[in-house]
Amino acid sequence: MTDQITHSSTKLWNRDFSTLWWSEAVSFFGSQLTLFAIPIVALQILDASASDVAWINTAAGLGTVVFLGLLGPWTDKVRRTRFMSLMSALRALTLGAMAVLFLAGNLSLLALVIAAFLVSGLTGLYDSAFAALLPSIAHRSKLTTANTWVAGIRSAGDIGAGATAGILLQLLSPVALFISDAITYLVSALAIGRIREKRPAPPEAFTFRDYFTSLGSGFKLLLNDRVMWPVTLSIAHFNLFTTAIQSVYVTHALRTGSMTPAEIGIAGAVGGIIGLLSMMIAPWVWDRFRPVGALTATFMLPAVAGLGMLLITPGQVVANVLLLGLSLGFWAACVMVNITGTETLKQLLVPHDAIGRFSSASRVLTWGVDPVGAALAGVLALFLPTGGVLAVATLGVVVSGCWIVASTAVRELPLLSKIEQGAE
Repeated sequence: MTDQITHSSTKLWNRDFSTLWWSEAVSFFGSQLTLFAIPIVALQILDASASDVAWINTAAGLGTVVFLGLLGPWTDKVRRTRFMSLMSALRALTLGAMAVLFLAGNLSLLALVIAAFLVSGLTGLYDSAFAALLPSIAHRSKLTTANTWVAGIRSAGDIGAGATAGILLQLLSPVALFISDAITYLVSALAIGRIREKRPAPPEAFTFRDYFTSLGSGFKLLLNDRVMWPVTLSIAHFNLFTTAIQSVYVTHALRTGSMTPAEIGIAGAVGGIIGLLSMMIAPWVWDRFRPVGALTATFMLPAVAGLGMLLITPGQVVANVLLLGLSLGFWAACVMVNITGTETLKQLLVPHDAIGRFSSASRVLTWGVDPVGAALAGVLALFLPTGGVLAVATLGVVVSGCWIVASTAVRELPLLSKIEQGAE
């Protein structure tokens, strides 16, 4: 397996992994600023309804499906560092355009829908390339640790992004947030370019036929993988109802709980800290529990967080911040542990030269359900209060681990450390 390792050293914190790690921190910070900002700008500046916000999230999910579905193969055909830099630069351009529109007084719901579509799609391509690049930077024996650090920095990004977005919106204006967001993407684009990557051999002739064959090969690999296919189904099931929760919880906190953007931002910071602290338990979980148990638990237990959001009540500022923060934190901790394992499994079981298109194919399904979940929330919000939508979505999360339990291949998997040893 030495052909899959760019660097001969098995040391994790080499120059390239360090650069990749902190550039991902900056990129993820920008993504979280965008995710936090757009719904609140729609609600408070453009007087959007809960259904309007759900449709914005629907557009974001469609962006993922369209971009990954059509452009996914490029993540295995080009230098991934340059590809990721381009994705970050285009996201910066999109957020810069939003700032210009706001200053000109022309910001609209349609503009936010288009921005959500573009940023989500570009982020999907960026993340697929990232998943393919990481195994060439970190030794296979260090993948669980590497994925833990990546998941941890994403939780840390939640801390700064939620609080920063809330404060900027409370004290300044959306333009400050859009500009800050664009800057983070530009910094990420420059940092990624410093990583030394083994240059892939360009194909002799990359015809349209070859392209569409490559496009379909990722889905074929996914469907034929006895382990990653049920894992992907559970992720898709989880994301379907998670998106429904994400589509309404900010609206629920603002309007039912009478929370301010700053209070929601502080709650996000509390949740991010809890998620960051869960970094310490992720390796312990995967060292001691086989994938079937760890995955089932981390898919189902976040339902507790959904129930916690239902307890937010007007006039209880401190209690609401703590309750929302603990709910988001418990959710983040489960997701962080889950992602550490699912990403490591993929990087160990899927051929290195196919990880990019495999990741794109799996994300078409796992992120492609986002518009369905957001649309589900939008429809339910027409008939139910936001608390009712949260309750329905929480019930959906509870059963998301059923695909793991039903899979014989996943039930038979040994500890991740044994899989890593067998792969070397």
